[in-house]
Amino acid sequence: MPIFLMIALGKALTITPFFSKEMAKTLNQLTYWVALPALLISKISSATFTADEVSRISLLLILSTILSAGVGLLLAKWLRLNRRSAGAFIQGSSRANNAFVGLPVILYSMAGLDPHIEAIATIALAPAIVFYNIFSVTVLVLYGNQKGRNSSATIKLFVKQLVTNPLLISCLAGLLINLLGLHVPTSIQRSLTALGSAALALALLSIGASLTFKNLSKDLFLSTLSSSIKVFIQPLIGLGLARLWNLPAPDRQILLIYLACPTAVASYVLADIFESDRDLARHIIVVSTLLSAISLSLIIGIGS
Repeated sequence: MPIFLMIALGKALTITPFFSKEMAKTLNQLTYWVALPALLISKISSATFTADEVSRISLLLILSTILSAGVGLLLAKWLRLNRRSAGAFIQGSSRANNAFVGLPVILYSMAGLDPHIEAIATIALAPAIVFYNIFSVTVLVLYGNQKGRNSSATIKLFVKQLVTNPLLISCLAGLLINLLGLHVPTSIQRSLTALGSAALALALLSIGASLTFKNLSKDLFLSTLSSSIKVFIQPLIGLGLARLWNLPAPDRQILLIYLACPTAVASYVLADIFESDRDLARHIIVVSTLLSAISLSLIIGIGS
């Protein structure tokens, strides 16, 4: 699959002399702050969609995340994990890397079928981005090391994470342009489109470049268990909900691809901020990325 060849290329580049750690970090920042926001604004501002189909995908995406977190919570209690490890385990079993992996996979595998799919997949991300931030902070407040951190500081940190998220801001900007019928000058629209086209490749290269296998064996059992909940159990939960809601096949495919994505890289950042188990969070990201090659291949193969 081209998606995982791009991720592998990103990892391979890190062993070359010209692709330093600083360059990999810069690539990630460029993707997060510039390229992906340009893609979201470009797609959403010109999209034709109905609120009903977008809201159904977003709702089922959120419900599936909550239910898979519940599975993670039960296993964490059964395994008697300490608070720090439990927080990383639960977050890793539920929060998806939809912007960096899910959206590129959908656009590569489904956009040729119907241009309408691009709009639906992109807009459905906005509510999920808001939810993921609320969800992660909640889990890590409950299970992180909160010594020395008061509730006021936690709220301020959460608000900062939300209002400075470039993906959320770009989704809202695109929706505002779309709903108000504002005209975007051709030169700006073409620039956004060009940047957006580069975003897919940059996102995948960035994921590959960020992968590190150092000390992976330390938490291999827990990271594999949490990752398996994320990329295998969560899509099965979503499939059941999609059938209950009678979700149309294209919308169901979008939902399942998003749910089969690996754990978000942002989960490590928040685990670090809230003094959760950073090593376990990092290992879950790596293992879930590897396992998602199986889950996404199965979903795309069955859905095609």
